[in-house]
This record gives sequence, structure tokens and C-alpha cells, in this order.
Amino acid sequence: MVPAINSMLTRQTVQMTLLRNTHIWKRLALPVLGVIGLAGGLVFASLNEGVSLALEAATPYVRDGFKIREDNWHGDTKAGVPLLVKHQLFRGNEYWFWAATSFPDSTSSVGVFDEKGNSVSLEAFAKDGKSGVRVLPTKTGTYFIRVIVNSTQHTELDWGLVYGYR
Repeated sequence: MVPAINSMLTRQTVQMTLLRNTHIWKRLALPVLGVIGLAGGLVFASLNEGVSLALEAATPYVRDGFKIREDNWHGDTKAGVPLLVKHQLFRGNEYWFWAATSFPDSTSSVGVFDEKGNSVSLEAFAKDGKSGVRVLPTKTGTYFIRVIVNSTQHTELDWGLVYGYR
């Protein structure tokens, strides 16, 4: 592991989420529900409400030409615990990552980091439990997407993460 990422991981309690939601499907033995239309683009439905809300946050970006990928990550976590998703990004593409939680009193944040632990985020937003971040990778490589969900009233929260590119 690269020293900058390694030191980041040792300073915080981090739950690594590297599998692309396959553990949920195996555990529940349910297939993806299908494809539905939303705002003139295709959005992939899943059982996780966090993913559905993240897709809702993506709606204006779909109208601007972003293609939503079928890949999504989701699960349950403790409030404030950073979740890291390792993902390949390609130079020349523009990406948006959207995260959400379904708890009304909760917040989410999402950031993207290179292999040295440097933020590569260009712009971000967070509102009503949904958040997003835009990235233009300067090189093709492995990046880490960090999601954090917080709540003033709950210790266990659901979360969902989706992304799009153009």
C-alpha cells in the first residue's frame, strides 16, 4: 500500500468496501430489479434506498450528458466511519460520483483521492443527505472514493454510491 494512503488508513477506522455490491446480492439471493427511465436517461434500480437517492442526485447531470454506470456500491455503516471504494478512472473522461443516505437527519460527503492520498476533486456539493463530487483524472489509474455518512440521531446508517461519466 502506498505510504500516504497507508498513513491515512492507520489514523482512521476505515471500512474497506471493495466489492461491487455482490455481497448484498448473494446474501439476499435477489437479482437487480431492472432498468427504469429517469429524466431522459437510464437509471439502474436496486434494492438499496441510498443508491436510489444517489441516482436522484444524479438526475440533473444525466440531463447534461452524463451516462450513469450500472456499478454501484452500498450497505450499512456506523455514523462517521469513512468507507473507501477502490476504482479505476480513465484520463480524458469527466466523472461525477454521487452518495446518499436515506435517513432524514443525516449528511453524506464524498471525495476522490489518488494513490498518494491527494484529493483530485474539482467541485462538490452536499445537501439533504446527498452529495456529489466531480473529477477530471490527469492520468489513468486507481483512485479511492471516500464516502462518509453522519447523523445526529442514528449510529447505524445506510449509504449508496453511484457514478457517471462523459
